[in-house]
Amino acid sequence: MNIVIDDKEIVALNEFELGWRFEKTHCPDISESEKNQIKPVSVMESKRLNKVIDYFEQEYNLREKFTQTDWISANAESDEKIERFRNQLELTLEKWDEEIIITWHRNITLKTSKKIFIKYWSDFLYPSSDDVTLISEKTNWIMFYRHFEVANIWTRISKNLTTE
Repeated sequence: MNIVIDDKEIVALNEFELGWRFEKTHCPDISESEKNQIKPVSVMESKRLNKVIDYFEQEYNLREKFTQTDWISANAESDEKIERFRNQLELTLEKWDEEIIITWHRNITLKTSKKIFIKYWSDFLYPSSDDVTLISEKTNWIMFYRHFEVANIWTRISKNLTTE
């Protein structure tokens, strides 16, 4: 199953409720070309996408076709811990190179590349406030991040790895 975003529903990052996270004051290393790869969607499109994502947020819908990691520490209190989580993400998701959809709330959703997310994950996932669902556009993996700085990733079980 592919999750398709209507390109007409993409809004400007500076109009996005969480767009401030990617401004130079909060994310000084991000370039304009990288910011252009962060594509927030309208409230209406966010609600539509979340109807699909709801299905994948139910563990009983994942059990037969996905396998899960243990909860992984997603602590961003030091460069070492940021890099450790980044490396775990890269290792777990290495066989998939597809866009991802990130949703914080029914009304707050965006699309970006896996590369951008992994590079700037600590700007997408804030401790103490964010409970976030991330899903690959081809639904090959789903990640649940919880505000107490842990993540759990479900990856699709493949019967034939050469078909992906």
